[in-house]
Amino acid sequence: MNRFSRWLYVAAFLYPLSLSAQGYQAFHGSAFTGSTAVFNNPAASTDAAYKWDLTLFSTQVKLSSRASYLKNFTLKNQDSAYLTLQEGMRGQFFHANVDASLFNFLYRIDEKHAVNFGIRARSYLHMKSLPFNYADSINGFHGFLIANANTAFLQAFGTQSGWLEADLNYSQVLFENNHSKLSGGVTLQIMKGMSGIFMRINKLSYLQGTNGNKPYYVLTNGSGSVGFSSNFNQASFNDFYKNSLGALGLSIGAEYMTYDDEANAATGNNNLNYDWKIGISLMDIGANRFKPDPNSMQFSDPNQLIDDSMIENKMTGANNITALHDSLKTIFNNSTDITDNFSISNPTRLIVNIDKNLGNHFFVNGELSMNFYSTGSITKLRTRELNLLTITPRWETIGLGAYLPIQYNTQGQLWIGAAFKAGPLVLGIHSLGIFKKDPTINGGAYLLLSVHPFNKSKVRGKMDCPD
Repeated sequence: MNRFSRWLYVAAFLYPLSLSAQGYQAFHGSAFTGSTAVFNNPAASTDAAYKWDLTLFSTQVKLSSRASYLKNFTLKNQDSAYLTLQEGMRGQFFHANVDASLFNFLYRIDEKHAVNFGIRARSYLHMKSLPFNYADSINGFHGFLIANANTAFLQAFGTQSGWLEADLNYSQVLFENNHSKLSGGVTLQIMKGMSGIFMRINKLSYLQGTNGNKPYYVLTNGSGSVGFSSNFNQASFNDFYKNSLGALGLSIGAEYMTYDDEANAATGNNNLNYDWKIGISLMDIGANRFKPDPNSMQFSDPNQLIDDSMIENKMTGANNITALHDSLKTIFNNSTDITDNFSISNPTRLIVNIDKNLGNHFFVNGELSMNFYSTGSITKLRTRELNLLTITPRWETIGLGAYLPIQYNTQGQLWIGAAFKAGPLVLGIHSLGIFKKDPTINGGAYLLLSVHPFNKSKVRGKMDCPD
């Protein structure tokens, strides 16, 4: 049995089926962000540098893990690499989110009003376990149980939520004078829940028995649940989409800018020559709803007539949702099908963003993102963002930019990233691996491709003269 297969037995504890999995961090607070600025603050459209902006495509992936890493990976010989877990007694976690948008369009109707709309696909995955013991030499489920014989019980859970979203945004200037400007905005999110999964293993315990000189293990206590959205069993995308439930979400925000009257005396105030910009937003209020697949179930009271070798055979042979359902019904005495629709909360959070214009195209941005929900509860179905506190120095013009986001995330990890802008293209990396103390999979990247006016005379502010 190869090493990857051995890892899969531990993965079966952390997440019984393979799961597929926002933040364009460097651009947060920038007037050059364009149409995607509403992903961070719905008021940002009015305060954009451009009259219009079309983001043809943007995508972002972010990963934070203590659980998995590639061992023996080298650029010269990838064949020797395999996915495994860190060794020792420790709790494991894995968080991932993926975001992609198409044709996000911003249009400033005039100096006080703007609209923004676009289509997005989003997915969040969260998995966590209580401490358990793992070594790379563990062979199969039996070996895993031997290694954890002194563990009081095993407990883990995972939640995944994926949805399509149409964003309709409106923002306007609420107040303005020679010294400051206040803008507000709102985004209505029309959502379609495409993928909902949850898995729970709660206080699973076991005892050792012997058959002659051969030890075996039987489960003695524990319960759990497995839920899948019903569209997983659809044959075509049209059926998949039709069987997905709709929902509404909401994001609201405000931005307050102050100006240096003396410095702007010759040119007047505009969206680029502010002194301070302070933003506050409440993002992603709402939840996605899902119909349960008929194979979704709750289970409890382990069948003590089934030993660990039988459990291993049943679980490794469960290569689809139906087979997993049937196997669990034989491993546990009590099982109940889940028939009620279930909801998974969106990553609702409060964002406070402060941006300082240092002059000569230099800026520094500070951001605090506070999640409303924790994904640490075994009884709640929730998603959240990884962002917590970020400081981003940047240098940028209409066509060029360089960014250095320094982030301390919700998992206690320090990430130093980088991004650059060249014309319509922005590329960014969440973590360069600086100060990295372990080989786990962390970080991610983002990309934006946008079209907007690149002629400086077309980037208009309140008091700009027409060409």
